[in-house]
Amino acid sequence: MKKIIALLLAAILMLSLAACAESKPEATEDTSSSATTAPTETTTEEPTEATTEPSVSTDGETLGQTLRAAFLDAMDTNPEATTLEIAETLIGNPAIQFMPVTEPIVPGYLSGFTADIDGFAEGTMFAPMIGSIAFVGYIFRLDEGADVDAFMQTLTGSADPAWNICVTAEETVVDHVGNTVFFVMCPGEAA
Repeated sequence: MKKIIALLLAAILMLSLAACAESKPEATEDTSSSATTAPTETTTEEPTEATTEPSVSTDGETLGQTLRAAFLDAMDTNPEATTLEIAETLIGNPAIQFMPVTEPIVPGYLSGFTADIDGFAEGTMFAPMIGSIAFVGYIFRLDEGADVDAFMQTLTGSADPAWNICVTAEETVVDHVGNTVFFVMCPGEAA
C-alpha cells in the first residue's frame, strides 16, 4: 500500500512539474511599467477602471476587459446581487475556457497579493481549479461610505502578477460600481 501511495504522489509531482515546464516563454518587452495604472475617477457612482499591460486577444478585446464588461452588465442587471452571485455570473462567460471555482473569502491573505487585503464586508474569489493558469479574480463589497478609490489603489499596489509559480498574469483590471469592486489578474487572451 505504501508503494502505491508513493507512486501516486510521484506521478502527481511529475504532472505538476510538466505543467510548469509547458508554460510560454517570458516576453522580452520592458516590464518596468507593469505596476502603473490608468488614473481612476473619484466618483463612486460611475465605473472606473485601471489596467496594466493588457495583451489584445484576436477579437480586439482582452480577457480582463471582457470580464470587466460582464461585471458591469451583471451590476446593471442586478445591483443588489451578492459577490458570490456576481462571480458565478462571470465564470459562466464563454471567454473563460477552464474549469472555474468560486469561493467566499474573508479579509487577510488572498492569492495574488503581496500584502493582506482587508476593508471589505463581503468577498468572493473566482479562479481555475488548475493552478497552472495565471488567473485570479475577486468581487469585493465594501461598507457604505468606504473609500473605494483607496481600496482599489491598495489592490493594484499589492497585486503580484507572478504569484503563480509557473506562469505570470499579463493583465490586471480593476473597476467598481458603487461600493462593489471587480479585480482580475489574467492572461491577455482566454485561458
